[in-house]
Amino acid sequence: MIELSDVRKRYRDTTALDGVSLTVRKGEVFGVLGRSGAGKSTLLRTVNALERPDSGSVRVNGVEITTLGAGELRKTRARIGMVFQHFHLVRNRTVEANVGLPLRISGAGRAERKARVAELLDVVGLADKAKAFPGQLSGGQRQRVAIARALAAKPDVLLSDEATSALDPDTTVEILDLLRRLNRELGLTILLITHELQVVTRICDSAAVLDGGRVTETGRVADLLATPGSALGRQAFDLGDTVTPTATRTADITFTGAEVGEPVVAALVKRFDLDVSILDAAVQTGTGDDGFTVGRLRVALPDTPVADEALAWLVERGYGVSTPEGGAR
Repeated sequence: MIELSDVRKRYRDTTALDGVSLTVRKGEVFGVLGRSGAGKSTLLRTVNALERPDSGSVRVNGVEITTLGAGELRKTRARIGMVFQHFHLVRNRTVEANVGLPLRISGAGRAERKARVAELLDVVGLADKAKAFPGQLSGGQRQRVAIARALAAKPDVLLSDEATSALDPDTTVEILDLLRRLNRELGLTILLITHELQVVTRICDSAAVLDGGRVTETGRVADLLATPGSALGRQAFDLGDTVTPTATRTADITFTGAEVGEPVVAALVKRFDLDVSILDAAVQTGTGDDGFTVGRLRVALPDTPVADEALAWLVERGYGVSTPEGGAR
């Protein structure tokens, strides 16, 4: 649905995008994770041609948008919805007027606008707020209005520019779950940018990590989390620095799916007669199509050949194993 190939964009002496390539499949939720200044907003703006790349290809639903004229570009943008961090609602218009604004601009009749707005407000859970003004709503409600407005023209693609960054944690979860539901019920393709790891792990099917204008890794979220050495995994499983006695070594054991319930520590103790200490652990679950559960366990083992055998045995059984000092196995 969205494909960027070797996209580059510079602003004077600053390189915002440095050969970015990524593919968003139809019907998936794709997250781009990165710190401030990583190039996330520039990337998103190239998808709806608010920014023209210096070079590279940007295709949306099979259309190369970097070469479109003004008229063709307007038609293409009509199929791309946009949700912003700070809502961008018109203060002196009611909720229903804000949602219906894109339809009014496109020339839709009054009856058509009224029916579509009522439908959308029901979808986002604000049917009782149609006559309210933005100033009378909470932050989460205003973002729901913005989402409804973005869906007014029945877009194929929804772009989300840090849509939950201005919200409290509980409201963030509500908005993320709404986006996931819209994705499933409408078959909507969603590309979102964020600096919040929770956004990616909760609802995204696939993700890319952007750093300094470059994609450092990309793939299915469950696969990235399960890969020892993954940047996304390091953020998700922040096990910190652990000091162990000189006679022991540490190892991070990553497990997925059915492995989650297996008594791995007990197996190591029983099978290899090892003293194993649990130092830290974390689990991530997601609501993407994979419905994944991925966990990581940091343990301390004796620094002996038997410990090497035990770690090799775990790798044979499908666990991801890495050592802070020695990398992935």
